[in-house]
Amino acid sequence: MTVESQTLKYSPIVQRSPIFYGWVVWFVASIGLWATAPGQSFSVSLFIDHYIADFGLDRTTVSGLYGLGTFLAALSLTWVGKQIDRRGNRRMSIIITLLFAIALIGCSLIAGPFTLLLSFIAIRGLGQGSLGLVSLTAVAQWFQRRRGFVVGLSLVGFAIIQRFYLPWIQAFIEANGWRTTWILMGLITGVAVLPVLGIFLRDRPEAFGLVPDGKAAPLPEGQTPAHEENWLLSEALRTPVFWAFNSARFLSGAWGTALVFHQISLFEGLGHTATVAATTFGQAALMTAGFTLVSGWLVDRLRPGYLVALQMLGLIGASGLALIMTTAPLLLIYAAIFGLFMGVGSVFDGSVWVTLFGRAHQGAIRGFVATSMVVGTAFGPLVFGLAYDYLGSYEAALWLGIVLALAAAGASLWVKLPTRSEAPAL
Repeated sequence: MTVESQTLKYSPIVQRSPIFYGWVVWFVASIGLWATAPGQSFSVSLFIDHYIADFGLDRTTVSGLYGLGTFLAALSLTWVGKQIDRRGNRRMSIIITLLFAIALIGCSLIAGPFTLLLSFIAIRGLGQGSLGLVSLTAVAQWFQRRRGFVVGLSLVGFAIIQRFYLPWIQAFIEANGWRTTWILMGLITGVAVLPVLGIFLRDRPEAFGLVPDGKAAPLPEGQTPAHEENWLLSEALRTPVFWAFNSARFLSGAWGTALVFHQISLFEGLGHTATVAATTFGQAALMTAGFTLVSGWLVDRLRPGYLVALQMLGLIGASGLALIMTTAPLLLIYAAIFGLFMGVGSVFDGSVWVTLFGRAHQGAIRGFVATSMVVGTAFGPLVFGLAYDYLGSYEAALWLGIVLALAAAGASLWVKLPTRSEAPAL
């Protein structure tokens, strides 16, 4: 039985809430989003040099295992999205978070290339993929008119947390070892995050007799409420705009992840220490927070193609600076442009897809997009690793990213938005 076909539910927590319960869902889902951090590339990057040293692997091998694990994990995300549509946000968040906590603890048992691959499959599929997908899907279900702004608020918190989380995790690894660090992150996820999601997260507001955004805001005189068109995944896949935007999201996942995954090596090649790399990434995280707020405001007002083009310009700027940033001012500019790139992209995923294709099947649609992006996060680090090991630097990979980003920006500005006379029957 789908969520849409269920009878009206009664929940004391929802009905007795002194505020619109969507804000509770927003806060809880934001915690779920923040809990994806151990499965994100910026966390994994802190363990890479330890894997290389402890298991006698080279950078290309570790990048290849990471890429393969990420690719295999991505294959499940469209299916996960369909399960979110069918079973609801709450039930799926409980299952995903529990499995993610177990996977994180299991990372402490890595003993070589094969178990390293298994760990990448688990934490990328469950954390970076599934938990992020179900968290942002929940937020998008409860907000419509202010969706971009609300999603932006969630991502601002995520960006700010990175600023303090990464130095703390780095220090914990140095003091207690990488195996103990994985156990700690697993326990925090299972003990602190899982109960919060299980108790407070809820499915669509209509199931409780509510509407997105709470009470409908009055429209200007002469206007009528907009009809929400709900597209099936198969229908969305037949639109040019889907593939134009999805290609840009693939590219942002690929090159954005590569810049983070290889950040320590990249910075060292430009004459900077690992500490400088971590500090710059922390500055970029704060910049991301600021640009996320701005993007959350813009996404409700601008044509989506302009946002995609803006993000691609950010990628072009970050890739270009990664070739020449040998001074402190250039590092600061890099942090700002990388923050722009990350802030725009995150808000886009959390709001534009559901705006274009409706809420009814957004789990399946965003699951497909997440699959594409996670495949990109597998592809990018491998390209950078091959460039470094066989060409001696990351220069070729960075120039390739600039060319592809130019093409993606042009396509996003050219393509037309999807339109039709009526949505399919649910």
